[in-house]
Amino acid sequence: MKIWRIICLITLVFISVLGTSISTGQASGQVNITVDGKEIAVDVAPYIDENARTMVPVRFVSEALGCVVSWNAGEQRVRISHTGSAVDLHIGEKTAHINGVEKEMDTTAVLKAGRTMVPLRFLAETFGLNVNWKEEQRTVAIKSPATLPGEESSAPGSDEDKQSAPGSDEDELPNLQIGIVTGNLVNIRSGPGTDNARLTQVAMGTRLTILEEEPAEDGVWLQVEIPGGDKGWIAGWLVEIQNQASTTEDINLDGDYAMPAETARSALVMKESVNVRSAPGVESPVISKVSSGQQLDIIGEEDNWFAVKLPDGRSGWIAGWLAAVKYDADKKETPADSSRVAGLISRWSSGAQTVEGDLPALTGIEVEGSDGVVFLKVSAASYLAMPSSFRLDNPSRIVFDFPACLGEEESSPTLQADHGPVSSFRVGQFDEQTVRIVADLQSQASYALTRSSDGRTITIQIKSVNLSEQIIVIDPGHGALQTWGGSDPGAIGPTGLRERDVVRSISLQVGNILLNEGLTVIYTCEGDTGLTLEERAAVASISGAELLVSIHNNASTDRSLSGTMTFYYAPPGTQEKQVSERKTLASFIQTELVNRLQRDNKGIREENFAVLRNCPIPAVLVEVAFISNPEEEKLLADQAFQRRAAEAIALGIKRYLAAH
Repeated sequence: MKIWRIICLITLVFISVLGTSISTGQASGQVNITVDGKEIAVDVAPYIDENARTMVPVRFVSEALGCVVSWNAGEQRVRISHTGSAVDLHIGEKTAHINGVEKEMDTTAVLKAGRTMVPLRFLAETFGLNVNWKEEQRTVAIKSPATLPGEESSAPGSDEDKQSAPGSDEDELPNLQIGIVTGNLVNIRSGPGTDNARLTQVAMGTRLTILEEEPAEDGVWLQVEIPGGDKGWIAGWLVEIQNQASTTEDINLDGDYAMPAETARSALVMKESVNVRSAPGVESPVISKVSSGQQLDIIGEEDNWFAVKLPDGRSGWIAGWLAAVKYDADKKETPADSSRVAGLISRWSSGAQTVEGDLPALTGIEVEGSDGVVFLKVSAASYLAMPSSFRLDNPSRIVFDFPACLGEEESSPTLQADHGPVSSFRVGQFDEQTVRIVADLQSQASYALTRSSDGRTITIQIKSVNLSEQIIVIDPGHGALQTWGGSDPGAIGPTGLRERDVVRSISLQVGNILLNEGLTVIYTCEGDTGLTLEERAAVASISGAELLVSIHNNASTDRSLSGTMTFYYAPPGTQEKQVSERKTLASFIQTELVNRLQRDNKGIREENFAVLRNCPIPAVLVEVAFISNPEEEKLLADQAFQRRAAEAIALGIKRYLAAH
């Protein structure tokens, strides 16, 4: 259905709900209302106030318009949200707030006979309707807005059936352009130039339809259509212009929101030394150990324990609370009986088996390869601690520092690989306490470490990164296991609703949406977790992810506080491009949340949260709503509201990926 038809239909409905019939023969105080020339009967009489404005009951108007209405008795405030705009009106005050921006009215909202009455013209025009007052007939004439460019007209009495002349401008639809706001908070002005009055403000990532452009002394200005249907001017240097086709047709949510069938599932180990047991349960025998970064195919699950496949082909069980969980819709489940056979590529052996001092002596290094994966096995004469590791660029390499010795007479070997992402390994005594092994890379790679059951051999697995795979990390807030038992519930609402349960539900829905959109998803946890905030952030860097979104609900001792906000953080020294990426991601998600949830727009803010400051890639923390607010707690418990929140976050992520 076309835009103007929707508005016209909505207007007819809301007016018809408004109340008792006011016929022509009623008292002189009567007010008639027409829509596109047709008189509408109402059963709750509108009236003209002392400021010559038509006043109507807000709740009937809002319900008919499809708005969300909330009433704050303490603040004497009514909020009406619709089409991306949230309007706050305070009883007896002429200052309204549209999306947080002040706007003066020429009258005030009032309480009359237990009803909140608001000025019809102000409300209708804010939401895109045209309103005129005809004094002689004492009639409020509401007109549907003009047809949008490129859309057909089918209003009563229109020229819908007329044929356009051959070769006329009506034969082609205009190629509308969309402007994506790039500034953090940008003014919309009444004319081209900073000397014109400010009408409103828009946040980074807001999409505006561009109507025309005009050069000015300070640069090009663009006339745009802003949410609610009004028009204004924005500085062209604060907008990224794109064709409508490139920004709308491919950015939507078309997939099923259930988990795709046969999606591959793997565990991403996030602790330095994790026991692999023969059966689920801490009482079962340890058969091996795995370490942070190791990715293991999940072949079964029982009571928050994962049955996994080890690199040597064996299977075992690890505690699910010590790992993140990865879902890949393009890769099917790994058969439980499959195994990888690795072939020897090169080897180095030490002549000396012992070294004076407390450090272990390396006795041998082997390089093996299988299906593009390289295995570096480092063995010592005694227990060998896990190495520290880091990456270097130009040229690309991974460095592993072992607390060990090569031996006094040993030379520094180089082991050729030329397999998968690795060209060679260079080994040397970096200092008296450290053996350094450098993996020279010929393509992008990820790595994981495993220790043998006797503790004397560490295997480093290095494999190529799938550059076509876009990985999104979802961090459901809270749920951390506590030393005194149980897990962190997060904030708790007035009726006992737990933040942990709400954000877990929203997070899993976000993940399913993204999986159906062809993305790969990693959850830092699916249930209770033993990972610290720093380890949750590390999931993103270890996995090669594009971005991380941590999902929370807000809380305050002031239960009247409400609304949605999104946080980002750029540590000191962060490159300008990376700062922009973080802010842009936050803005895209915040914009979609406000549009879909119609809650108070608290904006995007910078905050030094642990999960954000420890994440090297774009990361944001979302506060969907205030669980401490009774009204918003009720919404957060509603499955439909949770679904809208998940859709908004997923769409914000997609818009960010499309823009980058």
